[in-house]
Amino acid sequence: MELASLFLLVLLPPADATGDTAAAVTASLRRELGEVAMVIAPDTLVTPAMWQGEKAQMHARFVVHLVWKDADKASIDVFSPASAKDAEGFRRSRALAFSPQDSKAERGRTIGLVVAELLRESPASSLAVAVPAVDRAEAGSGSPSRVALGGMFAVERVRAGNWAMGPELTYDFGLSNAVRLQASGEALFESADQYTGVGAEVGVFWDFLHSERGRHALGIGLEVGVLRESATVASGKNNARSASQWNLVLGPSLYGRLTVWRGLRIVGEVDLRATSGTFSLTSGNIGDSGDIGDGGDTGGTKTQLTLSRWRPAFAVGLEIAL
Repeated sequence: MELASLFLLVLLPPADATGDTAAAVTASLRRELGEVAMVIAPDTLVTPAMWQGEKAQMHARFVVHLVWKDADKASIDVFSPASAKDAEGFRRSRALAFSPQDSKAERGRTIGLVVAELLRESPASSLAVAVPAVDRAEAGSGSPSRVALGGMFAVERVRAGNWAMGPELTYDFGLSNAVRLQASGEALFESADQYTGVGAEVGVFWDFLHSERGRHALGIGLEVGVLRESATVASGKNNARSASQWNLVLGPSLYGRLTVWRGLRIVGEVDLRATSGTFSLTSGNIGDSGDIGDGGDTGGTKTQLTLSRWRPAFAVGLEIAL
């Protein structure tokens, strides 16, 4: 980075120029202003002669100076070096008061927000480089146009002791920072009953806990959809019975997401789904009397399959935010 091309020079007390405070100030300013050129430095090492005058080593468009009045009170000055000696030039000041319980990261985040607010009071031409970046940062913080595609491995209990497994694909459309719509399709299989379930759902989800810009979240949702189920019950070579049925599906969900790199997330869901209907199948071997056996003296056997109406389900996978 060339020091002559700086947009912002931030001067902090030496104790704040590194560590959690400096990192939080940088992250907050990047989020508000975008990828502008800036440097954070200790105010004891960077003297006014280094950024003021024709022979200055640093030519920054704006300079920010933070001074602590006491342990929990500070003042911020934001000005352009060209107007540093001009009473009518751009210069803004703000006093800040923190709670003793505020962490260094929280103080740094607040400092960055206040600096960005003061900079927006400068002439529009001075912020010509930063304004497009601000728009991009706001658009990426959870606007309605943001979408996400996901693939998960789903598991659902179709009856006591029997679990069906298969893939699930999701498409998310963000309505706001905390509310989104989701469309999904899944295919479930279970070999013991030759069960197959194919369905599609739509749902509304709300992040009741989430980090800044929604990178990590915990939320709840409600999904509704359709499901076509088929199963086969057999007891012997010639006594298999099959059935299939379309059902409506409705249920609440608890979900979470964890961003691991840029737009790549680990996602998981826990669902409790209810079907509008279900079916039972009975099949048996032919006994000595020629009738379907019931397990008695005839030597026949009978097998019964009954699908559950209430279905606990789980899913985990990856999601890509676009």
